[in-house]
Amino acid sequence: MNQQRRLGLTWVELCVVLGIISLTIALLLPAVHRAREEARRSTSKNNLKQTGLALHNYHDTHQCFPPGGTIRGDGLAMHGWMMMIMPYLDASPYYNMVDSSLPWNSPENFPVCELSKPVYQIPDTDMGLTSDGQGVTFYLGNPNLLHRNSSIALRDLKGGVAHNWLAGEVAGNFQPWAYPFNWRALGTKLCDGLNSFGYPAWDGAHMLLTDGKVSYFSKQTSAEVLKRMAELPPVATSEQVQVPDRKFKIGDYYWESMNLDSNPEGINQYIVKVLRDPSGRPLSMNVCFKFINRPGDLPEYKGKGAAFQFLAHISPETDVDSLLKSTVLVEETTPQQLEANVKLLQSLQGRLPQIEPGHQGI
Repeated sequence: MNQQRRLGLTWVELCVVLGIISLTIALLLPAVHRAREEARRSTSKNNLKQTGLALHNYHDTHQCFPPGGTIRGDGLAMHGWMMMIMPYLDASPYYNMVDSSLPWNSPENFPVCELSKPVYQIPDTDMGLTSDGQGVTFYLGNPNLLHRNSSIALRDLKGGVAHNWLAGEVAGNFQPWAYPFNWRALGTKLCDGLNSFGYPAWDGAHMLLTDGKVSYFSKQTSAEVLKRMAELPPVATSEQVQVPDRKFKIGDYYWESMNLDSNPEGINQYIVKVLRDPSGRPLSMNVCFKFINRPGDLPEYKGKGAAFQFLAHISPETDVDSLLKSTVLVEETTPQQLEANVKLLQSLQGRLPQIEPGHQGI
């Protein structure tokens, strides 16, 4: 009997084993959390370093940093500095997809602006898309160096390259990375509300300096130090740094791709991309074609076999039948397929809001 009893654990022994396991887990969890946080911080620093390298490569090519945003004389906002440095971030194919003659948020440019670019985000903090379906950034620029139609060169920095700054992590009120107004005043305190610089979980901010280095500034950094950094020449005017009074709604908005009927032997695959809100309600829709890249084709998209190209935007007032008949879809579908596509798009169109996202201002 004693031998049989010793083959298993007593309740006391089991409790001891479970206690040891629980204690081990309790001791390991903080270490795992710290390791993950350090990895995130390292990645964020690397993102800023890549951004700094891209800004300097742009400077080498154009003898100045990119404009913070290109704003036409009539006030129409076109494109921002984060878009302009894409060719220097190994993202030239996507940059080539952008129609620079149209505003950043035009339907024609949505295949690029909808992307969530990892280089502009802090890892594991993806908050989703804006209500217009655009990817966001967790970094903003120095308004003295990156502002409306700016063309600041290194020779213009009177306070020294090593002491000025180009961009940094922000605490909140995030914006689309393609927005033409991605700059923010430094202020005199970090992690001080949604409009400040800094990442609250890290009690400070990583800042990209104009010499390409990335430095960490604690939220305890004195107001005087931050004030000196903010006022290093050249100092932009209030008109140059003026931004629209707009806050972006960010959440679980997502683009859903739905296939359209077409000739399976055709060169392109046709789809409709529908922007949906967190409840699944459609907000906006665009017809695209999926261009299949083959060896030797240009442009080539590294790491991807296909890329979406804009074909047509469908608003609540669009005549879907006439629209599709004016595109190449009429040549790549049978009459039955075209009719099925029209019915699908009309059913989605009927649920669109009368005021579409992306048409409510810059």
